[in-house]
Amino acid sequence: MTSQVFYFEWYLNRKFGGYLAAPSQKIYITESSPIGVDIYHQNAGYSVPFTVWFEGEQILSANESEQPRLMRLVAEEKAVNKSSFTVCVPEIAIPEYEFVYLLTHTVNTYKIAGKTYLIKIDSKEITPNGRTI
Repeated sequence: MTSQVFYFEWYLNRKFGGYLAAPSQKIYITESSPIGVDIYHQNAGYSVPFTVWFEGEQILSANESEQPRLMRLVAEEKAVNKSSFTVCVPEIAIPEYEFVYLLTHTVNTYKIAGKTYLIKIDSKEITPNGRTI
């Protein structure tokens, strides 16, 4: 969780909290999880360490972070994850299509360029253009 996500969640809850069916519930953002090995340039700073294994090498570690992960292309990761992040919304009190348009306008205004997202209202995934997945 970064401060950008933290403040964006606060802003979304402040702006759209009145449309929620239960005021005690909140809007939150989840990020998609990487499915393969992160690839870095040689001098990359702040990279996540990972273990490199030889092909066919026997793995004796029980630590999940040291288990070998498949290397994947960015296109494959986008096909599996569908989006960069998901805006999760609890049950709402207004028609779904109206809320999706309001939320989409706000998220499109403040999201980072190149990031894609889905809206999940009460466990139902919706694309930003209002279509159910």
